[in-house]
Amino acid sequence: MTIDNRYAGEEPPIIDCLLFDLDGRLYAIANGYEQHCRDNLWRYMHTHLGVPEGQQEAIWRPLFQQYNQSLRALRAGGFDVQQEEYWDCLRAGAEHYLKPDPQVRALLKSLPQEKWVFTNCNEKHATHALQLLGIEDQFKGVIGADTMGKSCKPEAAAFDAALHRTSSHPRYTAMVEDSVKNLRTAKSLGMTTVLVAGATTHEEAATQSDLDACVDAVVSQLIHKDFQNKVPQLWRHGQVQI
Repeated sequence: MTIDNRYAGEEPPIIDCLLFDLDGRLYAIANGYEQHCRDNLWRYMHTHLGVPEGQQEAIWRPLFQQYNQSLRALRAGGFDVQQEEYWDCLRAGAEHYLKPDPQVRALLKSLPQEKWVFTNCNEKHATHALQLLGIEDQFKGVIGADTMGKSCKPEAAAFDAALHRTSSHPRYTAMVEDSVKNLRTAKSLGMTTVLVAGATTHEEAATQSDLDACVDAVVSQLIHKDFQNKVPQLWRHGQVQI
């Protein structure tokens, strides 16, 4: 991944709003929580939806690849999923995995923009995750599954809902994500895009041409030094006229 900063040599737009993905971005994806949620999902599918043990992933994966969110995927597959029950089961046990990271907090605190979490998780459990991570106070709010309704990332309608909620203009908004397909939509709307490269990027088999098409900067983790080196324009803050 050779992109450092697409705006090198030219004046980048002033960013007034930052959208951060939650899972695997505001906490390390290798901490076990993602697999824990996946195990919770298999348990839920078996105990609440009657899917035989051992068949959960084979049923879930093609649906998820099409619908990009497990709740929507299961409903599209014909399962009667009770929303609150589903989220409570899926996200149970977060307190055993999500802990404060001083480096992430320091980065967020240094950034002058209004910051929001933009996630396919629902607001209740995303907010709980931020509390466990000790960074809830760094965000204006959460834009999640309840706000997006029948859409989710990477659909343009989900991004439209986020921009409406934040009252921000795409040109002055930056999206920090680990999913190239989500950044592709963000870029198509005119946002500045920052890829936090990791497991999701590899799972999506993102190529250099994918990155060239929709990624403005690539960082390896949420630490001040990495962001300062790769996206220094985020500290070039000021009022913009739309």
